[in-house]
Amino acid sequence: MARIHQTLLGVRQLLWAFAFGAIALVGTGAIQAEVLAVDLGPGSTAPVRPFALNQVQLGDGLLQEKRDRIKSFLRSYDERKFLVLFNNQAGRSNPQGVTPPGGWEDGGLLSGHWTGHFMTALSQAYVDQGEQVFKTKLDWMITELAACQDMIAARFNGSKGSGAASWTPTFPGYLGALPEDTVLRLGPPRWAIYGGNLDTNTWAPWYTQHKIIRGLLDAYYNTNSSKALGIATKMADWAYLALTIGDKNHPQYTGNLTRDDLNYMWDLYIGGEFGGANEVFPEIYQITGDSRHLETAKAFDNRESLFGGAVNNQDILVVTSDKIPGRRRPARLHANQHIPQFIGYMRVYEHGGGQDYFTAAKNFYDWVVPHRHFATGGVGGSYPGTDTNGELFQNRDNIANAMAGTGAETCTTYNTLKLARNLFLHDHNATYMDNYERGLFNQIAGSRADTASTRDPQLTYFQSLTPGVPRDFGNTGTCCGGTGMESHTKYQETVYLRSADGSTLWVNLYIPSTLSWAEKGFVVKQETAFPRADTAKFTITGQGPLDIKLRVPAWARKGFKVTVNGQQSDAVAQPGTYLTLSRTWKTGDVIEVNMPFSIRIERALDRPDTQAIMWGPLVLQIVGKTSSANNGFLGLSLYRYLKLDGDYSSAAIKRTGTSATGDATFKTADGGLTVRPYYIGDSQAVSSYFRRIEPTVVFGTIDTGVPNRKRNEGLPSYDVPVTGIPSPGTDGPTFLDLVWDQAPFATHKAFVEAVMSTADAFVAAKVYSAGERDTIVAKASQAEQELAPN
Repeated sequence: MARIHQTLLGVRQLLWAFAFGAIALVGTGAIQAEVLAVDLGPGSTAPVRPFALNQVQLGDGLLQEKRDRIKSFLRSYDERKFLVLFNNQAGRSNPQGVTPPGGWEDGGLLSGHWTGHFMTALSQAYVDQGEQVFKTKLDWMITELAACQDMIAARFNGSKGSGAASWTPTFPGYLGALPEDTVLRLGPPRWAIYGGNLDTNTWAPWYTQHKIIRGLLDAYYNTNSSKALGIATKMADWAYLALTIGDKNHPQYTGNLTRDDLNYMWDLYIGGEFGGANEVFPEIYQITGDSRHLETAKAFDNRESLFGGAVNNQDILVVTSDKIPGRRRPARLHANQHIPQFIGYMRVYEHGGGQDYFTAAKNFYDWVVPHRHFATGGVGGSYPGTDTNGELFQNRDNIANAMAGTGAETCTTYNTLKLARNLFLHDHNATYMDNYERGLFNQIAGSRADTASTRDPQLTYFQSLTPGVPRDFGNTGTCCGGTGMESHTKYQETVYLRSADGSTLWVNLYIPSTLSWAEKGFVVKQETAFPRADTAKFTITGQGPLDIKLRVPAWARKGFKVTVNGQQSDAVAQPGTYLTLSRTWKTGDVIEVNMPFSIRIERALDRPDTQAIMWGPLVLQIVGKTSSANNGFLGLSLYRYLKLDGDYSSAAIKRTGTSATGDATFKTADGGLTVRPYYIGDSQAVSSYFRRIEPTVVFGTIDTGVPNRKRNEGLPSYDVPVTGIPSPGTDGPTFLDLVWDQAPFATHKAFVEAVMSTADAFVAAKVYSAGERDTIVAKASQAEQELAPN
């Protein structure tokens, strides 16, 4: 094992020197790209693979602004705080006056997880611009953690500790801010449950182990820290023993852990939450060649109540109380407890675990998106008839009735994006990247306050979907505060991907950035103000054959124009796919992309009158408080403003200008309400969804007087009932919905024909009478001038 490790490090160092020279030749930015002998980390064996973070540098724009605010926090925060609790467990002294971070990092049963998040954020902040301050902090933390691990291990060999360090480790290699026992007691013979008692309860102990190991591995990948890898490997050695032999020093110990024991552990609410622990052990297996680490990853399989259902595509995220599978799981599963499990299954699959792991992850993702997916990219929420815990999954297809209360937990979006990205590496469906883009530019970008404050991370936990509610920022020590630090320091990770054979470059996101691809001798500079603008320019440095695949977003309904050196490409641009440019490139070649944004309306699956305004990939939030009308939602009437082209932006929701920060501003014709992009992070009351109010059938100012009735066919039937809500529902698409779904109309005649056919269908369904149909068609025929585009 040691020889493999040393060889990898030696090759990394050699190739570092090569990369330095190769990139210096073509002249890139502040930090040089490192080329690895083998790909490591997520997607390392996939047909499409990521670039190392230090091969992509962000340019100025929205995401760099958000990143800089988090970097200011990381720069100013006292990293010594993270070692206080670790030092206590190791029996080491602490500097006078230095206290733990607080929040959940206060000595309670989740202490230690934020240390891992902070290390990941530091390593990612370092590769952004190569600022030494971040590496200095990180290196210090790694050195101190190594000393803590060594001192704890020394007690295994017979030395005694005192105070908080008076316990003796069961196995060597443990590292934590709490005693080893807080992890081991989750399993037999004690089966500790979630709670606050430090002596008897537990709180997601393997979640904390995952975060620490993840932070150390990221330090290795991003800064080449062999010491970080050494700590992580010892922790992995300890984990193998903890999950196979178990709590052997307990007087009631009956033998090694069984598959049945593990199943019982992982079904425990919160206590059995292990984050993505099963993602790190296959990575360590790849680095060390020690197959025990792959066995450790498989020990986390949630086999009793979820894995099999995912393999067989049986959506059991929410069930009725009489159909709960397994011995311990609740009727509604905790979203952020379970999404990361499937990220880990992808990693097991990538290192030889078998097809079932990929199948489970793919099916699980499809249960979440679109069946539980809000317009913002979030998931989760309470609904009538359940408790008020917004961290749990909502029942399938429940969008409209699940958004009141706390809203979507930011962590769930962080992990859903990780899963979408990993699935795309194997299944190159552009829909994964459409959803990734949506979550990134809405819920993730919107999770950081637009302030210069460094008193805390200024990040969200929940992002409320209750109309007229502001976002809350802060979150020192919480899960979302931790993942948020990571999210805002790794914006570049998915902008570009590459085929394993180096023949293809995938451009997935439109973000100002520079890719330095040393192996191919290419540098690609992307200049764009996206998402504040809808164009992008790519300048190529280097030469040779290469397929460049440009993502054509599903929202690009007004065209996707591509030119190469000023000449329009004849490649077909189909929304929701990739457009391929195949040629032998040379230095100075320029690709320009124009993808006009347009306003569109997205309806909730289960209640089409509950809607979100979209502009390109962005949710546009309505600013202002709401009243008690429309069940607390703002009500908008928009169809009377539409013309034959069906373009909302021509009159219904018009752009009014650009704010001082470069963000688009809009107003609704109905009510003159201010509308703006979701990513803006301030304390104003906002609404992501509104209620569509269209009482009568109208064509411009021509009112037919006929009620705009609904047809309820095609609405989803909830798999688990919602109290007081019929299923399928009674709020289906209206007559005007179904007519305008057919826009744009080439001529007024085509519009009238659509009105006529839709009205005939309503008559056949006994929704309209023949007389009402005749009135509607007659008024539509008279509306030629009303509907003529401006």
